[in-house]
Amino acid sequence: MEVKTKLAEILTLLLGREIASDSDVSMQNCEIWDSMKHIEIVTTVEEEFGISLPIEEIPKLTSFDLLADAIESCVKE
Repeated sequence: MEVKTKLAEILTLLLGREIASDSDVSMQNCEIWDSMKHIEIVTTVEEEFGISLPIEEIPKLTSFDLLADAIESCVKE
């Protein structure tokens, strides 16, 4: 499954609203995506993709596109 498709499914579940694989959803435009939800998103992403995101990058992964790029970088390694 493509990274963006799977990420959209994860965010749809965790944010409680339909997220498309070309979404522009971010912490800035989604009220439910607060710091606690961010931890849940990162943890779920790491589990679902079988990756470990760089700890120093996690606070910067505040949008769908930034998360997708980070996941793709980790999956390629």
